[in-house]
Amino acid sequence: MADETVVTLIKDLTAKLSAVAEEFTTRAEQIGYPETAVSSTRDQSARLAMVRTLLDQRRQRRDFLPEELFHEPAWDMLLALYLAWHEGRTMNVKTLVSNSEAPVTTSQRWIDHLAKLALVTRVVDPADRRRIEVTLSESGLQAIDAYLTALD
Repeated sequence: MADETVVTLIKDLTAKLSAVAEEFTTRAEQIGYPETAVSSTRDQSARLAMVRTLLDQRRQRRDFLPEELFHEPAWDMLLALYLAWHEGRTMNVKTLVSNSEAPVTTSQRWIDHLAKLALVTRVVDPADRRRIEVTLSESGLQAIDAYLTALD
């Protein structure tokens, strides 16, 4: 019985240390980002307005055409995470899934895939281990910035 308790404690500690390590990585990436910023505050405001417009346009398509034509939950999630990052908000998996307008299991698979591609990071909330926060990684942020710059 004591061995099971020790194993449980070790697993719990491992999960907590992993969450702390991911949180430090995320915060370090966010602190490092301003050095690589290429646009002024005015340009950034215009860029965020463009992202909001892109999201609105994507949703409006469903008003006129069959919904099954427009399943790109990964892109919707990346845009929502981009806005959240610039607004200083965090998004948990549940919120991100609801933004993607795709089935929960599909959205979760896409979150896993985006994490494998190192476009997002996931951090277990230390206050509630059932909750996982998702943020853009440094490479994800740079990729979206580069795309939006190319659109200008």
